[in-house]
Amino acid sequence: MKKLSGLLTLLALFMLAFKPADYKTVSNPSYDDGWVELINGKDFTGWKATQNTSTWSIKDGLFQADGKVSHLFYEGEHLKDGFKNFELEVQVKTYKLANTGIYFHTRYQEKGWPNNGMEIQVNNTHIGEGNYIELKKTASLYGVRNVYKAFGQDGEWMTVKARVENNRVQIWLNGMKTVDYLQPEKTFAAVKRLGKGTFALQGHDSLSKMQYKSFRVRRLPDDARSGLTAPKLGAWHDSLVVLQGRQFAFIDLNPKTTLSAKELAGYFYTTGINVSLVKSPTTTKELATAKNLPLFTGIKVNAINQATAQASAADYIVGESIDVKTAQALLRGNKINIWSDKGRTLDNRMAAELLDLAKQNNIAIEIDNVSNSPSVEVIKMAKAKGCKFTFAGLVPASNMQKSMYVMEAIKAAKLTYKDLYIPKW
Repeated sequence: MKKLSGLLTLLALFMLAFKPADYKTVSNPSYDDGWVELINGKDFTGWKATQNTSTWSIKDGLFQADGKVSHLFYEGEHLKDGFKNFELEVQVKTYKLANTGIYFHTRYQEKGWPNNGMEIQVNNTHIGEGNYIELKKTASLYGVRNVYKAFGQDGEWMTVKARVENNRVQIWLNGMKTVDYLQPEKTFAAVKRLGKGTFALQGHDSLSKMQYKSFRVRRLPDDARSGLTAPKLGAWHDSLVVLQGRQFAFIDLNPKTTLSAKELAGYFYTTGINVSLVKSPTTTKELATAKNLPLFTGIKVNAINQATAQASAADYIVGESIDVKTAQALLRGNKINIWSDKGRTLDNRMAAELLDLAKQNNIAIEIDNVSNSPSVEVIKMAKAKGCKFTFAGLVPASNMQKSMYVMEAIKAAKLTYKDLYIPKW
């Protein structure tokens, strides 16, 4: 019996030693290893709502927002002098058209959108209000590192994690890293900077319904350092940041590179330019390497093989033509979403007719930063006809260092962010 008792004791100690990382005791909502739960499952203790306070309610132990704009700020016992470096894990569920956000390094204010801190966007299907179109999707670092493809699903619990350490912000959605941002020493005044403060949850508008089940946080030392320095990307990136502030979504949907999926994701983390992994109809299986990476996927076709492309295998199909005949075949083939004119076809008298075909079939026109095509005059013509546009040649960084044609074309043709095509939007 003594041996059995000893074995049972050892077994109990073993189970305690290897309990799951999300283990929580029944009597105490605190987690071991420094984790604390800020939602107690009963009431709003530690949280304070702003303006339209009736937007927030407790439903089955969950924080629920359903109503006019209101922010829920954390002011509880664990705030102390504020959070600077930390790890965060939030369980959130959104419903159709919902928009919400998780603020950090912020501070309480009675009305309006928080002026302080940064926001982790939570939006799978929200489309904007009035004349404004919201493009930034769940797990973006709002306005700093925007994700333009929805990787989350409404009606399902999503896990948003973040790690903030000195000059570095990393964000994960359901285990997939979406952001790895290194804050430069200097930024434009309009770009929010890291600091210190509290957390806030956003109730966005009367069409936005969402629920928060868990909000776990663990402090890291205030003097913790990432040990990394933000790369200096040059004047082209300064222009990108300015235009991004005007809602322009920079996405390379036809990258001129042999970078792997992981390397493309790394380029996005570094520059903020969203990128796509593009393959031919015969190599679409290779698109699987983009799984669990924040990438678009595309299929590249020509006039001959376009019929073999399966639209369901990727986010979009881009067709490349080499002359008028192949351009017409692609534009009439009911297959492609984007037209890439490799034959400079748009520089001749057929431009108007081909652009009409593109508009009729909802096909976006590719602006190539490497070949500087099509011309600004053609882009103006396409805009007047109501065509949408995409970008190519934004990868790798050496392309941007050599050419800023995309930036110049946007300005010269007076494009707005609404003129751009975003797959699956």
